[in-house]
Amino acid sequence: MLSLLQPSLAESLCEVWAILHKDTEFRIPESEVHYLTSMGLGSDDDIVSHLLLKKIRLARRVAPDPAQPEPVAMNSFVEYRYDGDKERFCQLVHPSAHIPSYGLSITSLEGAGLIGLSKGQTILWPNHEGKLLELHVLHVENCPGLGEWLGEPPLPTT
Repeated sequence: MLSLLQPSLAESLCEVWAILHKDTEFRIPESEVHYLTSMGLGSDDDIVSHLLLKKIRLARRVAPDPAQPEPVAMNSFVEYRYDGDKERFCQLVHPSAHIPSYGLSITSLEGAGLIGLSKGQTILWPNHEGKLLELHVLHVENCPGLGEWLGEPPLPTT
C-alpha cells in the first residue's frame, strides 16, 4: 500500500527538473496550449508526459510579438545542440507514422524539451536514462501563417 503513495521515477525527475528551472522563462503560444496539453496527456512515455505538462504549467502564454524572440512551437524549424554534441536540425511535428527525416515528434523526449525555448536558451533536459544534459537552442524559425503565404495583410491587433 505504501508503494502507491510513493512518486514514480517520472514524477520525481519532473519535480527536480522544475526546481532547477523555476526561474527559466518558457513561452508557449496561447493558441497551442490546449493542443500541447492533449499531447502531454496522451503520451505513452511517462517522463515526456510529466515534463511536457510541467513545462506548460511553468510557461508564460504569449501572443505573437515581433519584438520578442520566437519561441519553439509546433512546426518550428530548430537548430539546436544536445549534450554538447554536433548541431542538429529539425522541424517539430505532430506524432504520426509519416514523420519526415528532418521531423522531430513533439512527444519525443527532445521535442518536448525544445517547446517553449527561444534562440540562445539552454536548459538541462533528461536523456532516456534520466541523466540531465544541456539542451541549447541555436536558431528558431516559425512558419508563417497561411495568410502570409498567400500575400494577405496580417490581421489587425487590438
